[in-house]
Formats: sequence, structure tokens, C-alpha cells
Amino acid sequence: MSWVYIEREQFVRMCDKLDISATVRESIKSWAPTVSRYEIPRQKLVYRSPKNKYEAWAAGLPNPDSNKGKSGGYRVVYYLDLIEKTINLDFIEDRKNLGFKDEGHRKKDGYNDYIRGLKEFLKENDC
Repeated sequence: MSWVYIEREQFVRMCDKLDISATVRESIKSWAPTVSRYEIPRQKLVYRSPKNKYEAWAAGLPNPDSNKGKSGGYRVVYYLDLIEKTINLDFIEDRKNLGFKDEGHRKKDGYNDYIRGLKEFLKENDC
């Protein structure tokens, strides 16, 4: 299944803030329409709306500019609108900036707060 690709405003702002190169943006744009609805090692379902209109996913993507692979790449959060057949990219961050190793909980808590907010947004719009 091919999805209609949409970059949400927050995603665009985050790309500008992180100074993500055109190469990375193009690789994400070519990857996004090919996503499946199956969990794979670097793609995880984080939320499914009660009426099955939306699914939110988190994916680890490599950074082609750094040649470090997915662990040195980006975490992308997107949601699928199963009715409209769109993939909505909403969040991108350097994997190392998410605080999942020995760093304090501040960064990790920020990411978890974002996920909670996205779940609430999707739940409210699930008609």
C-alpha cells in the first residue's frame, strides 16, 4: 500500500531546527509512502485509536549523511490516517538526543510527553 505523504508543521520546524540536509529529507520522503502496518525491528506501533482510524508509529531511520546506520540516525514519529490513506510525519529527532542511555530523564520524559500528547490528539479526532 502506498501512502500520501504529508509533513506536518511541527516536523518541518524540527527539520529546520536540527538542520537536516536535503539528502535526509529526500530519503525520508522516498521511504514514507512504502511503510507497512507491521512491526519490524526499527518500526514500532505506539498507538491505535479506539475506532481504528489512526495508528501512531515510531521508526528508527539511518542518517545517510553520517553513515552510522539506524542507531546513529533519527527517531521519526508519524501517524497513519487509515481512512484518508495518509502518512503524517509529525516528529523527528537525533536518536542520541532522546535520552535513552545513561542521560537523565529530562530528555526521555520530553519524548514520552510528546507521545502522550499525540495519543490525546488522535483520540480526540477519532470520529
